[in-house]
Amino acid sequence: MQYQRTLGPIQGIAMTVTTFVGTGLMILPAMSVAQAGSFAFYAWLVTALIIVPVAFVFSFLGSRFPSAGGASHYIGKVLGQKAERAVGWLFLSILLVGPAVAIKVAAAYLAIVLDVSESSLFLLSSITLIGMLLFSIAGMKNSANFQTGVVICLIGTVLGLFILSDVSISNLTVQQPTNWGEWESTLLATGTIFWCFLGIEVMAHMGSEFKNPSRDFPIALLGGIALVVLLYLATVLMIAHYQVYGDELTNSQSLALLVGALLGEDARRWFALGAYVIAFSNVGAYILGFARMVQSMASQQALPSYFASLSKQGTPIRAVTFVGVMCLLSLLYIELFTAQMEWLIEMTNGAFLLIYLLTCATAVKSLGQKHLWLSALATISCLIMALFVGQNMWFAGFVFVLALLWEHVKTRNPPMMEDKIHVQ
Repeated sequence: MQYQRTLGPIQGIAMTVTTFVGTGLMILPAMSVAQAGSFAFYAWLVTALIIVPVAFVFSFLGSRFPSAGGASHYIGKVLGQKAERAVGWLFLSILLVGPAVAIKVAAAYLAIVLDVSESSLFLLSSITLIGMLLFSIAGMKNSANFQTGVVICLIGTVLGLFILSDVSISNLTVQQPTNWGEWESTLLATGTIFWCFLGIEVMAHMGSEFKNPSRDFPIALLGGIALVVLLYLATVLMIAHYQVYGDELTNSQSLALLVGALLGEDARRWFALGAYVIAFSNVGAYILGFARMVQSMASQQALPSYFASLSKQGTPIRAVTFVGVMCLLSLLYIELFTAQMEWLIEMTNGAFLLIYLLTCATAVKSLGQKHLWLSALATISCLIMALFVGQNMWFAGFVFVLALLWEHVKTRNPPMMEDKIHVQ
């Protein structure tokens, strides 16, 4: 089956922007300013420079080896099937830390709408999770168009706020690091900012849908990343100028607080409602994506076959339930042990970063001599970012090694097969 080649560079840029803009815009700018202060501007530029060669590697892989398997397929081509399956487990492990962050961000905006205190966040998070699960089970045929629409509204809102604001690039909002201590705080913030660019591997799946992949895909990625960075930088400047950052709750509600500072209390609550809808749809889509992954792994006997079944509407209800339970356990862990969202974000970043590192390293062979320098540069970029993520990389490394060992044991002790295959 051939994919339809319908995308041009403009459509590709739009898709890149909508891929990277979502719940991240609601929390990352405030978190980066809280971490790096007036150096946050440079932290975003450094992160963008690091991610560009990685993006180009994925663009070339996506256009040359189009596959729905994405990163795991590229890694498996070089390192074998065990490594490919281990990457699948690594993707699944993100379920333990990633969705909870976005769910809590959504709950923080719902708290503004309902005008309740921080003590209600766990209850609101749980209610939001249940709603997201029902949303996933109901099916989302039009979810892509809906998500695109709400993200465009979010982008338009941020641009409108920037026009209305009186932000100027001053020493209060932007300072250039001049010594190692200042650069250290700047670079450490990149370990959190990296969350913004999670999704490059999704874009690579669409390489074969461009009219001229070798020309249009790189343009779409580079142009899209440039627009995303500009959008985030504008938000960083506004948040630093109006000082709507600080503790975890303030960072989670930063955009609504910014709207309130510019347009008043009523506008703040209406924006919070819109932000909640955006976060809700965004995470609902990710939950269904994780459920599809669970269902696929169950159908391949990597997980119990109980989770492989589909409803009459084609929805993996059992897999969705499994994902929901894992998200609830994650939320409970955060509540009981007061885990910081910064830690959860960097744990998620660590898992994705290891996948990107393996992809770029294996691209040295996959893409060949022509793109050797680019693959090497992207690999070095991932290693540099790994230093900024720091000890949170251990989670990803542990899961990947454990998954490799599990796949090795399974290969040595394959399940007993029946002599006959029964066909109904």
